[in-house]
Amino acid sequence: MTNKIKNPSALVEAALKLDNYLSEIVRLGAKIDEMELKSDFDFEQVQRLMNRFTECGLGVSDEVVRLSTSLNEARAEAEKAAALVAAKAEQLEARQNQHQQKMEQFRALGEKVRELTLSLNDLKRPEGEQISDEEQSKVAMRLAAFQLQLEPLIDEARNLKKEAQVSRLKTLEQGADSLEQSLTAIGRRIHAFNSEFTSH
Repeated sequence: MTNKIKNPSALVEAALKLDNYLSEIVRLGAKIDEMELKSDFDFEQVQRLMNRFTECGLGVSDEVVRLSTSLNEARAEAEKAAALVAAKAEQLEARQNQHQQKMEQFRALGEKVRELTLSLNDLKRPEGEQISDEEQSKVAMRLAAFQLQLEPLIDEARNLKKEAQVSRLKTLEQGADSLEQSLTAIGRRIHAFNSEFTSH
């Protein structure tokens, strides 16, 4: 029984027809072989079967050509699809590399923010503690150095956030925004420290 396939491709259609012709050739060959040529009817019957056998042989040749053509066309389509997928894979790899670079930049920036926060914490003195003029001068110099570090870090956080927005990297965008807020808070702490030490 022939399998029915809805809307078969040229390749499948050629393969099915080739299979049918080959099956018919095998059937006809067995039929012809078993017939005994005892009467004119037998000769006529064998002749009809042999004519059909020849037709099937020609059909096999035609379908082999069609199958070969369909295979070449299918291979060309597959190669075209593979080229499209390869191009998309390159885009994906480029985006992954970009994402990785931005995440490394984010981690490095986060480490700088952490170090700056720890350095500021070191400046904190117990309430009411008096410090010398020399110590106050050293603190002022450190605060000035922190202030110089701060602006470039804030700019870096803002740029990173903008790049994340353009690239639609939501998690990175949120992380960069958080770092920007942390740096802004550090700026307020530096200002508060300056006010505190200059008031002594």
